[in-house]
Amino acid sequence: MAILTDFSLIRYEDGILSFSLTDPTDITGWSVEFQVKKRFDSCSGRITKSADATYFAGQSGITFTNAAQGRFNVAINSVDTSGFEFGNYSYSIERQNAGNRTVLTTGFFLLYPSLDC
Repeated sequence: MAILTDFSLIRYEDGILSFSLTDPTDITGWSVEFQVKKRFDSCSGRITKSADATYFAGQSGITFTNAAQGRFNVAINSVDTSGFEFGNYSYSIERQNAGNRTVLTTGFFLLYPSLDC
């Protein structure tokens, strides 16, 4: 069952989200997708980042920091939120491997207005 976790960022700022599976699980070879949507069950994501455990350098925006223990980071760049209104969005992280599609975590993504607007 997925764990509900919320996070917040200020619009136009970069952020790194760190995730760790609650039961340390080897995610080597897993494909993982991170999506921010306007609301839960929306059809398309406003931010989508995906990778498998071979993308250790974070080219996709996801960096597996310790795949053997189920730890990874998701980079949110300022350009990712540049067209967003501040407010509440939903997000989810899923395992995408064929036959093993599983929601790992889900929650709310709170976007605050930048300090200079």
